[in-house]
Amino acid sequence: MPIRVLIVDDSSFFRRRINEIIVKDPSMEVAGTAANGKEAVEKVAELKPDVITMDVEMPVMNGIDAVRAIMSKNPTPIIMFSSLTEEGASATFNALDAGALDFITKNFDDIARNRDEAMDLIRSKIRDISRQKFQANRIARTKYGVSSFGSSAAPAAAAPAPAPAPASAAPQQTRSVLGSFRRSSDTIAAGTARTSFSTRSQTTPGQTASRTSVLPERQSAASRLGSQTSAFTPSTPGGLIPPSKPVCDVPEITRASVKPSGKRYKLLAIGSSTGGPVALQEVLTNLPADFPVPIILVQHMPSTFTASFASRLDKLCKISVCEAKNNDQLKPGCAYLAPGGMQLYVEGRSGQGVIKIRESEPHMCYRPCVDISFESITRSYGGNVLGVILTGMGADGREGCRKLKSLGATIWAQNEETSVIYGMPQAVVNAGIASAVIPLKEVAGCITREIMG
Repeated sequence: MPIRVLIVDDSSFFRRRINEIIVKDPSMEVAGTAANGKEAVEKVAELKPDVITMDVEMPVMNGIDAVRAIMSKNPTPIIMFSSLTEEGASATFNALDAGALDFITKNFDDIARNRDEAMDLIRSKIRDISRQKFQANRIARTKYGVSSFGSSAAPAAAAPAPAPAPASAAPQQTRSVLGSFRRSSDTIAAGTARTSFSTRSQTTPGQTASRTSVLPERQSAASRLGSQTSAFTPSTPGGLIPPSKPVCDVPEITRASVKPSGKRYKLLAIGSSTGGPVALQEVLTNLPADFPVPIILVQHMPSTFTASFASRLDKLCKISVCEAKNNDQLKPGCAYLAPGGMQLYVEGRSGQGVIKIRESEPHMCYRPCVDISFESITRSYGGNVLGVILTGMGADGREGCRKLKSLGATIWAQNEETSVIYGMPQAVVNAGIASAVIPLKEVAGCITREIMG
């Protein structure tokens, strides 16, 4: 079945533009449109779309209030379209807090190098987010006390009843089958950004990548870089993880179960992408003010958003958070967010690390890139690093983590159940690099206990 998309924007021009992008993909269709948030809430209840694209600023009801209303009544994966202003960035982060799963800037020039690449990226985000009904329902349960498909949650004292499936859905699958399907679909999704895929044959649980073939004539310039062999030059974002490769048996830990290794760490490095802003906020706001080592943050984000995001985190956290600047000296208890559109490197000796911000090479898919930053860390800090990979599409960070681990660093990954997109954590798990997986709400506690004892 095609992915059914509801387009919500008060601009008729932008609605038509997104409509044109969607209908060119045979695996998608436009379920309907809405010109404001109130109309969107009504259309979601009526049309039951698979994905919603939502503007932030609209009359009658804005996008943030619409996200809250939809998530409390009919949880649905939502992608926000945002302006590049400081106010637009702040509103976008509020929408993510309300339950939206991802965002794209309205200025396509800021997210891609050409029009075709931008359209491919938008379609790939819709495709990936469409698989996340599970996460939309999880967020709704957490924030609004509703269970799947908008039914009321069971009282806390009672055993939770299974979430009812819609009449058109297949019988409810077991958790293990659901996990297997999500690993398979997220694995295939990991290579779709900025690449068009043939969807003439629908993918079902257990299918291999051969059933979903890349159309070479429609590949973007970024995806054609797959023939390059450099470990730190991603092709399709992070490359396509072979879906036939089994997920490694990695233990899941919590703050209560983690046993500090006694290792003397000099740096904490965190990489994330889709779902990362909310995940980073959850982790960083729970670190103590006396956190004893510097923190490097690499989040895939537009250049106009990183300063606002760093400022937002700094106000919420006990530690200091800033957008990294060239020649910043790394200090304990400070987190440095890689600026969007650039690459962050760490130079100098362990304990005297200095940040270098440089222009990104044209062929790099990610700006900033986790692999590049993590690889540079190895030259300054060796293995005295705790690396954590949070939710995100693709496999950026896998090779940087591989290099860190080869020098003795500890690598952890967010677990599948709490990841918006399991691509990046899955990549380090499948490669045998991660020594543990952690639920999001336990990450800060595990980090604190491992580093501070």
